[in-house]
Amino acid sequence: MEKRKETIYQIREFNRFYTVLLGFLNRNYLNSGYSVTETRILFELKQNGQMRANDLTEILHLDKSYISRLIRNFGQKEMITREVSKADKRNLIIKLTPKGEKETDRLIRITNQEILKLIENFTPVTCEDLCKSMKRIIDIFSKTNYSQEEENHEQ
Repeated sequence: MEKRKETIYQIREFNRFYTVLLGFLNRNYLNSGYSVTETRILFELKQNGQMRANDLTEILHLDKSYISRLIRNFGQKEMITREVSKADKRNLIIKLTPKGEKETDRLIRITNQEILKLIENFTPVTCEDLCKSMKRIIDIFSKTNYSQEEENHEQ
């Protein structure tokens, strides 16, 4: 149990460090004019081409009404189009407009530039170590049956 307490402490410490480092707590993420949640929605739309509003809710683990408000705001800014699905009238299909595509590309460039500033003095070995460590964290949290794997690894 003590190891779990230490793990909780370390995860929380890392989260505090990481959220400040990347500016996630700022309402105006990277002086972009958008919150982290808004930029994430635009990124998901860019990656997927089009999505159902429910897909965004599931992927981002956000409240439907919150997603709905953000989608409505993006629609008013002509960043996205919204149309009722032909296959299921209960679903709203969302796509980026050319204006939304351009703005999302700008946000991706800003994000990449900020990350580059963080790592520009890293050696290739440090970059490799960082990438392996982040992949390992993702792998560990993505495994639903990690304890079984861990037992097999120890044997």
